[in-house]
Amino acid sequence: MGRYQLLVAIARGGMGQVWLARLKGARGFSKLVAVKTLLPNQEDLARLEAMLAEEARLASLVQHANVVHTMELGEHEGMLYLVMEWVDGEPLGFLLERAAERGGMPLGIAVALISQVLSGLHAAHELSDEAGPLGVVHRDVSPHNILVTYDGVAKLLDFGVAKATQQASSNTEAGEIKGKFSYMAPEQILGSDVDRRCDVFAASIVLYLLATGRHPFKGGNTAAVIHAITTDDPVTPPSASIRDFPPELERVLMKGLAKDVEQRWSSAEAMREALEQAMPEAFGDVGRQELRTFMERVVGDRKAARREAVRRAQLAADSHDVEVGARLALHASAQSASSLRAISISQPAPEDVPELIVTEPSARSPMVEARRPRSSRAPWLAATVGLLFALGATLPRFFSSHSAAPAAARAGLEAGAPLVPSANPAAAASAPATVFPQAGSNESSAPAPSAAPASSAERQATASVARQATPSAQASPPASATTPRAVKPPKAKVKASPQSDLLAPDYAR
Repeated sequence: MGRYQLLVAIARGGMGQVWLARLKGARGFSKLVAVKTLLPNQEDLARLEAMLAEEARLASLVQHANVVHTMELGEHEGMLYLVMEWVDGEPLGFLLERAAERGGMPLGIAVALISQVLSGLHAAHELSDEAGPLGVVHRDVSPHNILVTYDGVAKLLDFGVAKATQQASSNTEAGEIKGKFSYMAPEQILGSDVDRRCDVFAASIVLYLLATGRHPFKGGNTAAVIHAITTDDPVTPPSASIRDFPPELERVLMKGLAKDVEQRWSSAEAMREALEQAMPEAFGDVGRQELRTFMERVVGDRKAARREAVRRAQLAADSHDVEVGARLALHASAQSASSLRAISISQPAPEDVPELIVTEPSARSPMVEARRPRSSRAPWLAATVGLLFALGATLPRFFSSHSAAPAAARAGLEAGAPLVPSANPAAAASAPATVFPQAGSNESSAPAPSAAPASSAERQATASVARQATPSAQASPPASATTPRAVKPPKAKVKASPQSDLLAPDYAR
């Protein structure tokens, strides 16, 4: 797709899917990327394309370590695609499930991860252009849109439903709600104006889930979740279910979950600073080392398996490239071989073409073996057809001249003497001279003895014809059934090897 080679599909959503892909450059350069494409056969394809373009525009403006970098918005044969950096890690939702199977997620790890998400959110909230602040709101902060690398770096993903509140253009229609209800702020569900504090509320829900293992507004169905978020019922504090929960951390978390937008943290950066003050041991070098150790303990096996799967996907793509290249080479070599055979057949005298003698090279190499003909039938076929052409041009003249020769001349022909077409000197001078040399003799030597001509004029004509025919015979002797065949040296036997097989090269070796 464009400059990118799609390897394998890795995720699928409501409007599109994400592929692991690679960008191949010059001199063996290769870079893994993630490519997001729209699902085919969408009824509102034009609107989805506008959303994808808006996502690319907003996400590409964010240059932060805790936000997945957007590289390019491309179009291939009418299909839009979004190119993002490839994150070597796992979604936060999967990490939470794995941690639950292994004793839960430590509180310091949960705080460290959400503080990174808040840092990335603040970078997006502070975006501006030449016209001023954009007022970007992500509106879809959830564990599924947070990726964590195997080194413990959290990255915010998917600005597909993000909104620039300070700009008039928007892909959200009146009354339309975008995002996941379980991670929406009350004002977002009710369709009111939203700002950056909407994302603070969603990030607080994720922190509550990581710290306690349960959702603060969990209900039996979507309607129950919406009711729990939009009503004035207070949120159950974490200390109600977890003994010795840090009080300062609980204060920060409950302020982030305030249903009144005015009582919430004013920015993501303000909440991040409060978390660092409430639990300083989760930050610094010690906190980062604990986070890496946690990732190795929980998803260390997944890291090895995932990287192996990526390696195999690239090997499969390399094998496909080799197969396509071999087919192209086969097509080109077949055309070249047929052209060369056509040229060989059209030659008037195959004896003029020196025979290709293949000898065993002193050092075998793929390049030497690549030039070795795969079969010896093609040169012999060309030589045979050329010989037939030469005989076809010679035999008519022979039979026409032979029918006019006298009996004595025919007797001389059988003895090896040159053919004398007639006893008339004038006719002999104008007739084409054709010499059939005796097997094993030199064409320039004197002709063999023959029966005496009938008259002196006939003897003079015979000598004249012989003198005229000798130079042409030395220059290019015509082929005949009595021409001695050169003894060809035996061809060297070469063992088959993968390198010499150009149709299916063994690149694995």
